[in-house]
Amino acid sequence: MNHKLPVWVVEDDEDDQYFIKLAFESIKPPIDVKLLSDGDQLLPNLQQATVLPQLILLDLNMQRQNGFETLQEVRATATFQDLPIVIFTTSTDQNDLVKSMQLGASGFVTKSSNHIDLIKTVKSFIDTWSLAA
Repeated sequence: MNHKLPVWVVEDDEDDQYFIKLAFESIKPPIDVKLLSDGDQLLPNLQQATVLPQLILLDLNMQRQNGFETLQEVRATATFQDLPIVIFTTSTDQNDLVKSMQLGASGFVTKSSNHIDLIKTVKSFIDTWSLAA
């Protein structure tokens, strides 16, 4: 059983949610994943959480509140300033990378639509953020 803290994924695309969760669950031991469907859900969920996530993957392009706004909102809250938040997006725009880092992102990773590449990316998250039990 995995005793590490969970990973939260803030992603509005249901297909992306499914494949990201599947990739984390395919790792042994599987990593617990909490899915949030829009940026405006992140701060209220963090404020109500009894256990904070070990890592947050945040999409940039969402309907109600985009990733930039969400990142800025979370970083403006002292309690959550040090939470690892990685922008996980389809964007390859250098300006998005620069803006994300200026707003306090812990990293910026471009999503792959290939499931094998997604699993490799998830494994790198586990190694980088020490998510394995």
